[in-house]
Amino acid sequence: MTDEATASTTERQLGTALSAKVQHLRRVRNMSLDALARRAGLSKGTVVAIEQGKANPSIGVLCRLAVAFSLSVTDLLGDTSEGITDDPIERTRPATLWRTPQGSAATLEASTSGRTMFEMWTWTIAPGDVHRSEAHSRGTRELVSIQRGSLKVTVGSETMVLHAGEAARLLTDQPHAYAAADDQAVSFSMAVLERIEEL
Repeated sequence: MTDEATASTTERQLGTALSAKVQHLRRVRNMSLDALARRAGLSKGTVVAIEQGKANPSIGVLCRLAVAFSLSVTDLLGDTSEGITDDPIERTRPATLWRTPQGSAATLEASTSGRTMFEMWTWTIAPGDVHRSEAHSRGTRELVSIQRGSLKVTVGSETMVLHAGEAARLLTDQPHAYAAADDQAVSFSMAVLERIEEL
């Protein structure tokens, strides 16, 4: 099976699992489609398409839905209904949420749930690929650390190139994007801190 076919199969499986999970969570929490759309900052049509399994949601959309339910993205895509435990140690399973035929990938390694969410990611972006993200919740912060290659990061109207061994703090409550800065792949780790505001 080709990388493209594998990615397509993974996307279909993700869409089916997400459809059932969003429907379940919305009903359990007695939320209308309009209320979920408003809370997630999405259009009602997008929420309907997700529940019908007709959407291919981006990482940004997954993050918005997770925030709306006070869950991590991992919990939103997992088997648990709420995702919060009192265990002092809890094993997690990484989930690759973005992949391209050129070899780019973004993997959510671990995350917490609740009104303050903390996520750990590993990324590889191949030359020519760009990952664009919509604005996260107000005050969302990201930390990036470059392991290999050079990263071109854009937040709002500001762009910076970071090289291996460098790191940066980002305020990502505005549109932002990541790309390889030259003709070599870039690998980096990312930590995301997002707080959910009461409506």
